[in-house]
Amino acid sequence: MAINWTLKRNDNGQTLNLHRQYMWADEYGWTPIAQSSPVIMLSGAVDIQQGTLLANRPITLDSTHVWIDRQTVQQLQTWAAVPELTFTLTHPDGRTFNVMFTRPFIDNISEVKPVRPEDELPTDKMKANIHFRTV
Repeated sequence: MAINWTLKRNDNGQTLNLHRQYMWADEYGWTPIAQSSPVIMLSGAVDIQQGTLLANRPITLDSTHVWIDRQTVQQLQTWAAVPELTFTLTHPDGRTFNVMFTRPFIDNISEVKPVRPEDELPTDKMKANIHFRTV
């Protein structure tokens, strides 16, 4: 079983560890069933079509209880600039998901601000929610 969330690039195998206390905010707010809008037929019957989704499940990692390093946010920004980049995201309980960034890929960024800009360090702490979709 993994200790942290792990994000691994599928193109080159580069890995980034994300703190285990990131919470999957929308884990239970998704259903694998999609439904069309109801269509009323001339007879008054209602036509509703349903199907099973094979992908597009949202995975939002909520940073409410986590501080991450500025260098981690910078690495995520670098990866987000690569079009169509996919990852294997491993949950701390061992489940894996094939994902890509949702746009915007990161939000609710807050940081501990240094007194002077020249005092910024790669290890400065930040909070940032990270958004993925399964593919």
